[in-house]
Amino acid sequence: MRFFYALTILSLFVSLQARENPFKPVIDNTVLPIASNQVKKAPPFKSVKVSLPNDARVLTSIAVYYQSIDGSIKKRVVPVDRSIDWHKPLLISQTPLRESPAAAKKAKAAKKPQHKETPAKREKAEKTYRPLPFLQLKVGKKSVRIVTKDKKIRSFHLSRPFKVAVDFRRKAGFLTKHIPLSGAPFKSIDIGNHNGYYRVVVTLDAPYRYKIIQEKDGYTLALP
Repeated sequence: MRFFYALTILSLFVSLQARENPFKPVIDNTVLPIASNQVKKAPPFKSVKVSLPNDARVLTSIAVYYQSIDGSIKKRVVPVDRSIDWHKPLLISQTPLRESPAAAKKAKAAKKPQHKETPAKREKAEKTYRPLPFLQLKVGKKSVRIVTKDKKIRSFHLSRPFKVAVDFRRKAGFLTKHIPLSGAPFKSIDIGNHNGYYRVVVTLDAPYRYKIIQEKDGYTLALP
């Protein structure tokens, strides 16, 4: 019996010695805080340097934790599998790297002065579609203008894929219209006929915050 107790104490001592600090709680890095559904306001990200320990030799992957549009915390892992020099820190940046003096001079010479966008310039940059006699669509980089005299009944969005639907009051008969779009973030527009109203559905390439703004000639789906 004494031998059993001695063996138990020895095993416990070896187990404690295997950890650098046996009284430090074990933290599971895969466990994230529960989503608060409150989108955190933060200043724009520029860059950050990450110094690696001196035993680092191969960068296997990079894990990024980010707050989603619904306020939840998510994780994205990017595989790398490349050898590294631990003396040099990793630089994570969302801004372009500094150009050489010659390239910067060339870019400055080719750069044209920027002018404030006017309604006329915005309309010129938009692509116009006329799927129905009473409906016109003008698609820009971050907006879809729905030109119509019909009254908006409601608007809502769907997920997977992300779609914004706007209903307008009108008794009309027509077949469903489908307009494919080539440029991001808008993928396509569908117009469907229903009993007493019709629906304009804009499909996007990802979830976005958006606004439905009433204009003189209709409504605008605007992205930030």
